[in-house]
Amino acid sequence: MRVADQQMYGILLGNLQRSRLQMLTSQEQISSQKRVTNPSDDPSAFGQIVLDKSALSQTTQWVRNINFGTSRVNAADQALGQVQNLITRVRELTIQASSDTTSAEGRQSIAKEVRQLQRQLVQLGNTEVAGQAIFGGTKTDVQPFTITSGDTVAYQGNSETQSIAVGENQTVQILVPGSSIFTGSTTNMFDSLRDLLTALESNNRSGIQAGLGNLDLATAQISDVQGTVGALANRLQVTHDALDTATLTITKSISDNQDADLATAITQLRLQEVAVQAASETFTKIFDSSLINYLR
Repeated sequence: MRVADQQMYGILLGNLQRSRLQMLTSQEQISSQKRVTNPSDDPSAFGQIVLDKSALSQTTQWVRNINFGTSRVNAADQALGQVQNLITRVRELTIQASSDTTSAEGRQSIAKEVRQLQRQLVQLGNTEVAGQAIFGGTKTDVQPFTITSGDTVAYQGNSETQSIAVGENQTVQILVPGSSIFTGSTTNMFDSLRDLLTALESNNRSGIQAGLGNLDLATAQISDVQGTVGALANRLQVTHDALDTATLTITKSISDNQDADLATAITQLRLQEVAVQAASETFTKIFDSSLINYLR
């Protein structure tokens, strides 16, 4: 085979190999529906995909954190609503018991209902989500409130709050400790109910009337905490919505850089199949011609 024929042979073979490689690339894109899977496919796009996937992973973690926090904040909000209703009922009973027309026996009967309500208040103070106490501060593995003796209730939690990461250098508090709710600085609800029970069972009308004032303080204290919890729930929701938007934006960016345009890939594949076929035919003709000339 002459030098000129060898050069042409090499050029045609190289063109054929490139066309086949391009055809395989198109087939892979159609099969995987991905345009970029390796750095060599598109270095710039691949780098952006890596950055976007990292950002998406972090955003997904923040959303998981918010879902974790929201479940606890919602549980706290629901429990506080029940606490407020319970205190309202105790107040109604206390007003009834403070009346001149209520007998000692009547106050004894009221005391029985108030004691049951106090036990319900303890249960609400021990509200859990997924086995974790939500009113114990950061001591989520113990019941925050226990009845130690008689009608005395002790707090077993701490006064620390728990926060979650919801963004870059952003955190949101998700737990309000029971020490700020039930045994807060304004009034200790459990002590107030204990003293009220003592007054009811001893037919102490002045003590009963004093209990009314404590119940009003408890109502205000719960209302303040409900406002705090509501604000936390609102912030979590707003942040969740923002992260949802960010997730869509990042996902679209990944898709734009990574996904194959199937219509374009199929068109390119067809063109490449034609090119391979043409190159193969040309290569065969020239090789056969060169071989005949060589034999002559």
